Amino acid sequence: MGAFHTIDVYLVRHGVTRWNNERRYLGHTDEPLVDHELYKLNPLRSSLKDVPFDRYYSSDLKRCTETFRYLIGDKLVCLDSRLRELDFGKWEGKTYEMLKGDVSYQDWLNNWEYKAPPSGETLIQLNDRINAFLTDLLTQNKDHNSKVLILTHGGVIRTILKKFAQTKSFWELTIQHAKAYHLSLQQQKGEWVCNSLSVVPIQEKEN
Repeated sequence: MGAFHTIDVYLVRHGVTRWNNERRYLGHTDEPLVDHELYKLNPLRSSLKDVPFDRYYSSDLKRCTETFRYLIGDKLVCLDSRLRELDFGKWEGKTYEMLKGDVSYQDWLNNWEYKAPPSGETLIQLNDRINAFLTDLLTQNKDHNSKVLILTHGGVIRTILKKFAQTKSFWELTIQHAKAYHLSLQQQKGEWVCNSLSVVPIQEKEN
């Protein structure tokens, strides 16, 4: 009675893919990681190896499952399609330069929160599935303290950070590959609030 339950959530963006490097829209397309970029995950792997996680969750797309195996190994992980990136529909694999002359694309850029790419989804739909996932996650962990790792995508991480009032807008933070965004959540009066946000490993200054 009166005890506060906490959940430490580590949100990890997957490693780099070819389409990431080529700045193509990448949502539900199942792109693998670029092998020669895997070394960039090593600092994060070192930072996470001693964290006593209770549960692991991952988007079911290759770039996330491959990142999970590289970082964590053969631990049991729950794959959940609700953790996928926004679906860009017929614009998957396209770049800004390819689309900039398309009137419907320009209209989407001006109303991207409410409009969907052709055969894709809106930000509202992304929010709905992420909220459904979080409801299940927090319900499963409501009676005990726990640490969970979620391997997912940039748009999903932005959505979760905004939900817990860690950002004021969707684009406020640049969500980096090979970083974990650590949220400390506490249950207060029946609601979950975020007490702190940190990035793992700590960003080193470049010379």
